[in-house]
Amino acid sequence: MKLNVIVIDDSPVQLLVTSKLIQRNKHLNLIAVYANPSVGLLAANSSEVDIVILDVEMPDIDGFSLMKLFDGHIKVIMNSTKASFESRAFAAGAVDFLPKPLNDLSLESSISKLLMMEKYANTRGILTALAS
Repeated sequence: MKLNVIVIDDSPVQLLVTSKLIQRNKHLNLIAVYANPSVGLLAANSSEVDIVILDVEMPDIDGFSLMKLFDGHIKVIMNSTKASFESRAFAAGAVDFLPKPLNDLSLESSISKLLMMEKYANTRGILTALAS
């Protein structure tokens, strides 16, 4: 099963780089990329999206504010050229933070971490159900 991904970033270069990385990753299915955060938000909340790779610094709305508007099931991986945003990203609920520029190794590591978290949560839910 592949995870459906949307990328929201105001940089056309970052959208291109990130989309190419996602297309090479065997665990991911790229749904769309958006330079406009508002359009990306609407798309994320109205489709079967598992992950949003989200830029922090964008015009009109920052990634932290936008993240609060996603449906609860959507996992967010934040990215920025500023590593100083990392702790704030985790505090805001991001499942990971990746410094720009992204590369195959950093994306693969982040997705592996996410898959392990999902597997743990599913196993824990099954064990709780069996114990009841």
